[in-house]
Amino acid sequence: MKDAPDATGESAEADEADTASESADPDEADRTNDSADGAEGQFEPAPAPAREPWSRRRKAAVALVGLLTLSLLVVGGCTAWLLYSLNSNIKRIDGVFDRSGIPAAGPRPPADPAAGRALNILLVGMDAAAAGADPEALQGRRSDTMMILHLPAGRASISAISLPRDAWVSIPGHGEAKLNAAFSWGGPALLVATIENLTGVRIDHYAAVDFGGFKGMVDALGGVSVDADQGRTRLDGTKALEFVRQRYGLQRGDLDRVAHQQQLLGAIAKQITAEGVLGSPLRTENLLQSLTKSLTVDDNLNFKALLDLATDLKGIDESDLAFRTAPVSGFAERGGGQSVVLLDEARCRVLFAAVRADIPWPEPAPGELWRP
Repeated sequence: MKDAPDATGESAEADEADTASESADPDEADRTNDSADGAEGQFEPAPAPAREPWSRRRKAAVALVGLLTLSLLVVGGCTAWLLYSLNSNIKRIDGVFDRSGIPAAGPRPPADPAAGRALNILLVGMDAAAAGADPEALQGRRSDTMMILHLPAGRASISAISLPRDAWVSIPGHGEAKLNAAFSWGGPALLVATIENLTGVRIDHYAAVDFGGFKGMVDALGGVSVDADQGRTRLDGTKALEFVRQRYGLQRGDLDRVAHQQQLLGAIAKQITAEGVLGSPLRTENLLQSLTKSLTVDDNLNFKALLDLATDLKGIDESDLAFRTAPVSGFAERGGGQSVVLLDEARCRVLFAAVRADIPWPEPAPGELWRP
């Protein structure tokens, strides 16, 4: 059995130092002198393609819901009373979708009025101090992992689009900066507004998971296996945390970090179903305790909403999960020599138009799509 690469052990400390230096002056770091207040929508919404029905895939009921990528793919296998007993562990935060205090944020994308509509959930991963609901803990903290989870109207699958933390985007009221600066400057509300303006996709719910949750979930599962640089590798919770936080020594930088995060989520989902974790009440409860204690959601995602979502997703298994990275055109230096990721505007426009219309997405480029 191989151990995780030593390089990952250095990454957590290096990442903390990088985050601290970036966040020393949130009003000056990571942005240009140009104001983007008048042009927040980087990808002007293309005309929505004609809606096509999603076909429901017949799957064995494996009850895998507590990955809401780490938030919902275990819940579906639980009884209502267990979900209710764990509900008090979840922290809730208000004002996530309130734009009133954000300069030049503009209106939110419209909601889909159709009954049984698709849902889009913003999943954010960060350190424990920032993930909680205490506003004082947010100052200077940055979101490390950002994914839009798309649940189609038929609830037959879960697709995730990873947004690179170093993507160079327009942040309302602050000009252009790395995407992860939005959380540092304005918490969940500014991050949601930035991503909605960027994509034109309305975010229905917000879920933040602290990195301690990654560690606890992996340990509760007895470890997971991923494909690391040196081959198939078994990770415990500590090594899994290092794996998803690694930033340096990666050939593609932030994009490889995104790939690591996607791999870990897929590995957790696969482990849950492969070893029948949900058939063991003790292992299920340990997993859910770890998950819910590390979870912060918007105040609209109440107990009933969680239960309804869990019920909708009871037929989902790991083969119904797909992870995709937002199309990238390259890398560059911006704002005083910062290394940033440039999104491919034309291809992002097409992809996010498909998300809004709840239709099959365009074919990905090599390396953009990953399945467990």
